[in-house]
Amino acid sequence: MKRNSSKSIIYKLRIQWLFLVLCTSLFSEDELPVIGDSSSSVISIASEYNLGRLYMAQLRRALPEYIDPVIQDYSEHLVYRLSEFSELTDRRLEIALIDEKSINAFAAPGGIVGINAGLIFHAETEGQVASVLSHELAHLSQRHFARRMQRQKDRSLANSLMILASIALAGATSNPNALLVGQQAITQQNLSFSRGDEQEADRIGFRNMVAAGFDPKSTSYMFEKLQSLSRLSGSNELEFLRSHPLTKNRIADAQSRAQGFEKGNYRNSLDYDLVRNRTIVHFSDVPRQAVTIFKKELREAKTDRDLIEARYGLALANSKDKKHTLALENIREALNLDSENLILQIGLLEMHIAAENFFEAEALAASLLSTNPNNYPITMLYNQVLMNKGDYETGEEILRKLTLIRPQDPQIWYWLAEVQGLDKNIIGLHLSRAEYFFLTGSYETSIKHLRMAMELAGNNFQLTETIHNKIERSHKSIEALKSVS
Repeated sequence: MKRNSSKSIIYKLRIQWLFLVLCTSLFSEDELPVIGDSSSSVISIASEYNLGRLYMAQLRRALPEYIDPVIQDYSEHLVYRLSEFSELTDRRLEIALIDEKSINAFAAPGGIVGINAGLIFHAETEGQVASVLSHELAHLSQRHFARRMQRQKDRSLANSLMILASIALAGATSNPNALLVGQQAITQQNLSFSRGDEQEADRIGFRNMVAAGFDPKSTSYMFEKLQSLSRLSGSNELEFLRSHPLTKNRIADAQSRAQGFEKGNYRNSLDYDLVRNRTIVHFSDVPRQAVTIFKKELREAKTDRDLIEARYGLALANSKDKKHTLALENIREALNLDSENLILQIGLLEMHIAAENFFEAEALAASLLSTNPNNYPITMLYNQVLMNKGDYETGEEILRKLTLIRPQDPQIWYWLAEVQGLDKNIIGLHLSRAEYFFLTGSYETSIKHLRMAMELAGNNFQLTETIHNKIERSHKSIEALKSVS
């Protein structure tokens, strides 16, 4: 997704306003429980979940998503691995991968976890990434958003919702002073969690990270990394540190916690190192820059593992540079050393597609999907091959299956609409496009496609009723958008 700075600012302001209006339209005073003990909550878990879906849709409009099913799949597996050791009671999580090189991660009500691709790019170890994500999951499990609203019990409902909106959006905006509600600015105090919340998230996040099998020193290593990058950035404070201030006490506490554990032999998973190499290629100004990096790593490789990582990175860089023969040579060399790694196998499929070797790509994709049913990146790549072949029926079949597993993924709906259009399934085209635009916050456009589908549905009562319900689903959002305008 391309954007200029002015458009980005407009989008961010729009999402902030719309989120607030949606909050105030969704909840009434009657929904608020009497605030008494520490276990009471301002809003229910179900209401937080609904808020999260609305927030996610507007987030997709405001920020550039990093469309990479391989990294998306890895990130989701890592978050869910960590969630198994958390106190989360609602694990309907949704991970937003943001196409930003800076280090940042954030959590929002309803199980939304945002991850800048820059976090993976900059983190030297998998444990460092895990330490950040465990911290964010702790914010969710301890319901710090709702508790923050509870602490503001002397304020009106509107002010409480302002605070919820500001906290949720703090991680997604680079300017903490940009969150405006009416004529008043939300103060810096309201943009970040309390010191107690941060300490609690650090403590619980650390415990859960270690339980998941990561190096106890990962948190302190990550803090050191953030300090180093902050010094290098000069006056431009790191985005992550705006909502997660790095105090001396936090650093000392992280170091102290790690001292209680015996030194272990912790190492990145191969998948992490491969995924990190994808971000290196992605953020390289030109492909040859990445080629130079991985050629150097190849020369310095001492183990088969080193060779695999270097060959994979070089293959990706070659492919991006349209050196397809070299790309295929390098990915095959990597597979010769580890034929079972799925990311490497997917890499070979990607290289064949990039080189337009569609016969080889189809055979490989079909084989991989048979042993990895409904795998996200394989299915998306297989669909590319099928579209090139003109087999739209099979493409629609595999994507429909994927929508049942990932109904909140707009990219699947986008490509399903494309396949349906090519197959002359016009009703399906409009329904899938409607879902795509709904999930990306373009509610007016979503309703437009639903009405087109309604006209084509004729007397099919069941279908028209489904369409009607989808239209109604968008009405609150539409009215909120009008109020903001």
